[in-house]
Amino acid sequence: MRRIFWGLVGVGLGVVVGAQVVRWANRTKAKYSPPNLAREAGGKIAGFADRLRETVQLGLEEMDQAEAEIRAELGLPPQ
Repeated sequence: MRRIFWGLVGVGLGVVVGAQVVRWANRTKAKYSPPNLAREAGGKIAGFADRLRETVQLGLEEMDQAEAEIRAELGLPPQ
């Protein structure tokens, strides 16, 4: 009888500890992963895309200006 009793006590403690660990893990996961993670990532990607687009546009404008200066120096007609 003692073995059965202590075996059941051990199983019960295991279940209780296991449930507490699962609850702790779920609370920790909820704490460190915001529910709008995908939306935040999308916003950051959109912001990066806007900055990249502006940078490329500025680069193209500078390239056109440099080309116009070179054409003027060489006496070529503007395009």
